[in-house]
Amino acid sequence: MPIELDRRAAVFGALGLLLASGARAQSISDIRVPLRDARDAGAESVRFSAAQLTKTAPTVALFGATTPDWHKARAAIQQAIFEGVPVSGVLIGPTSEPSSLEVYALGQLVSNPINLSKVSQSEITRLLRDVWHEYYRR
Repeated sequence: MPIELDRRAAVFGALGLLLASGARAQSISDIRVPLRDARDAGAESVRFSAAQLTKTAPTVALFGATTPDWHKARAAIQQAIFEGVPVSGVLIGPTSEPSSLEVYALGQLVSNPINLSKVSQSEITRLLRDVWHEYYRR
């Protein structure tokens, strides 16, 4: 089942305002993940765009994601942000591609494509935390 983005997707950019103001979310559910719907773009275009958004924080690209995959990835990203790990954004790529999550940092792919059905929410959060510490935190 392809991802069904609801009207809240337009509001997910609010995270940028939250981080820019230095405010801290009171709960994980307060965190809005910055999201770009690129399901109609080619997979390589999504990858190129994801790499371009990594100047200050990692970016996540999702391909072939189903609604449950998206909910798992979003919860993991929200948890990482709640723990203080910035995420530049999430690009939802073509659903016709094999299911995978890719993490980009400093202009390059830094993870192997990860099958969302074979990884837990906590593993995604840990990966984002590790990428943040390895590539950005100095």
